[in-house]
This record gives sequence, structure tokens and C-alpha cells, in this order.
Amino acid sequence: MFGTYLMQADLSSVPIIIAVALIIIIGYIGRAIFNRTKIPEALILIVIGLLLVPVGHLLPDSYVNTLRSLAAIFGDIALVVIMYNGGKAIGLNRELLRNTRGISLGILDTILPMIALTLIMMALGWPPVYGALLGAILGETSTIIVIPILRKIQMPEGMYASLVMETTLNSVFAILAFTLLLSFTNGQAISASTFANFAVDYVSVAIAFGLVAGLLWLVVQSYIRGAREYLASLAVAILLYGVVDLFNGAAAISVLIFAIILGNYKQITEHMGLKIDIKRKERRETHAVERDIEFLIITFFFVFIGMIALLSVQYLVYAVIVTFALVVIRYVEVAFVLDGEKQYRDIALALMQRGTVVAVLAAILFSIGGNYFDQIFYICFMVIILTNILGSVLVSRTKLEVRK
Repeated sequence: MFGTYLMQADLSSVPIIIAVALIIIIGYIGRAIFNRTKIPEALILIVIGLLLVPVGHLLPDSYVNTLRSLAAIFGDIALVVIMYNGGKAIGLNRELLRNTRGISLGILDTILPMIALTLIMMALGWPPVYGALLGAILGETSTIIVIPILRKIQMPEGMYASLVMETTLNSVFAILAFTLLLSFTNGQAISASTFANFAVDYVSVAIAFGLVAGLLWLVVQSYIRGAREYLASLAVAILLYGVVDLFNGAAAISVLIFAIILGNYKQITEHMGLKIDIKRKERRETHAVERDIEFLIITFFFVFIGMIALLSVQYLVYAVIVTFALVVIRYVEVAFVLDGEKQYRDIALALMQRGTVVAVLAAILFSIGGNYFDQIFYICFMVIILTNILGSVLVSRTKLEVRK
């Protein structure tokens, strides 16, 4: 998430090429096993990652270190791709503008874990601020995992938009809460007014950049047309993400707004008096490229999580307790917010997977160092594994129709 946070390592080309090739092959094998057994693909890929490194030690340390050094860069690019592909599927209508379900879930995703984990970790002897910090980090549900799942499920546009908005906003809220609580652990608490100004700037910068970039790119596309419009637009989204991050804004929100504008180009360009038409053949080619890119990203993510896992009984116990609390919280908030739409509760409950934001925020604490920061790092990575395994199993058990 943070463009300035990169792990240092020797990035020689041969280990990178071999590591990427192995990950693609692993993904292909995982997809084949899934097609034959219907075992959740995420579970297969995590287990393969575990067998390769923590259990089997089959990969040299130089390859594993190369993958770890690329984690921050990969996380940023993956987030842009998924946000861009998922945002284009959101219809720009009145229901989106009145959408309170996604906002409510995003807020509860952050507040409830902070309260619950503060109490739980205090019972285990932790100071309150560190329990709250753990809860803030784990308030995120992984955009990289959630949006591709939602795109495969047949559901109303409004519900899809709500759940996309939730996974986008809870990442933003998690980062804001993390920033505030981290200042308390350093003994330099931010004042209420300073933090409020920071929060407003963090979001407003993203909204402004996303709107301007989206509208300008529509104008450019009306004059310049080509067979590689998807890749060009994706490159603009990546550039937008980087620029907004440099301006200390919510980069994920800017990309989401940019994608919504491009996904609704027909009705927007009609109002702007522009002419943009994407042929059916180009849409099919674009869809194929999107699927291949998402396949690579999701495969990399799950195998990577398995590879860097730390098999410790102590942290596994902590992670099981924390994961159980997160499941209970998820059940309560979904039952409350989606009270009138019971048929979608199961899929909403299953979308509990933690991912990129959790990994990056926990790694920041690990880079700072200290007893509680180190423990938060180890617990978070175990929770990432547990929530992805549990979430993938629950998704496979939902009764909603899946797109082919």
C-alpha cells in the first residue's frame, strides 16, 4: 500500500525469472486440481506454498528472499489491477450514490475488531493500545481476493457495489486507524484536529485525482483509439495510484473512481458530447487479458502467503483465537447490515479474507521492531492464512450461481 515502503534485497534477474515461472506453473497445477476435486483453489495454492518452503524447504533461500523483496511492489500493482477490473463493473446510478450498506460494513469492519481485540489481548496481558493496533490492521478484507470472487457470483448490481465499496473503504479506514494508533505507541499522540485534517486530505485528494483522471482519459480515448486500450487504461490507473500515493492520498479510492468512470463511459460521454465505442471483439479480448492477469496475481498472492508462513504453535494459538473473534464479528455485522437480504448473507460472511493491507501494515511494524510489534507481525500472517482457508471453504459452500 505505501509506495515508500520497499524491502531491500539483491534483485538479480535469474532468481526472479525462475520464481515467476514456478508460480505460474503452480497456479496452473492448482487450477487443474480444483477442476478435478472442487477443493477450493486458494487452499490448494496455500498448501503448495507451505510444502515448498516452511515444510519442505524445496526452494533456495535466495529465491524466497527475492519473492519477499517483491512483495510490496507486487501488492501495489495487484491492488490496482483488481480495483480497476472490479470498479468497471459498478454501474453509476442512484443506488450507488445512496449506498449505505457498503459504508456501514466498512466502518464496522474497522471499529468492531479494534474493540474486540483490545479486550481479548488485554486478557492475554497486552497493553490496550497494542490490542487496538492489531484490531485496526485486521479490519481490512482483501480487495485482491474479494473482488475477483464477487465478479464470479450472480448477484444484483447494488449488492455487488455494496461489497466492493466495503472492501475498498475498510482498507482506507484500517490505514487511518493504524496511523493514529501508531502515534500513540510512539508516545507522540496526534491531536484530534490534526488527525481530522489528515483524514479529510487523505480521502479528498484521492477523489479529486480519480475524477479528473477518469474524465481526462475519456477525452483522450475519444481521439485516440487502438487495440490496446485496456492495457493503456491500466497503465494510467497504475500511474494514478502512484501519484496519489506520493500526495499521501487514498490511492485505492482514486483507482476505484477512475474505473467507475471508465466502466460507465457510454452514459458519461453522452453527457460530455464525446463518442467512444468499444467493439464486441475488443471486449472479448479485453476480458481474456483481465482473466489472465487476475489468475497470475491471485496465484502469486496465495502461494506467497504459504511460502512466508511461520509454523509456530504459540502464534497459531493466538491466530486461532483472533480468527474466531473475526468470524463472530463478521457474522454479527452481516446479520445487522444485510437484515433485509438474507440470500446474500452467506457470501458476505465468506468474504473475510485478509490480505495485502494487513501484510504491508504488519511488515511496517516488523521493520520498526519491538516485542509487541514482532508478535503482531507473526499473528497477522497466520490470520491471513487462516481467514483465506476458511473464507475459500465458505465461498465454495454458498448456493449462489457462479458465472462460467
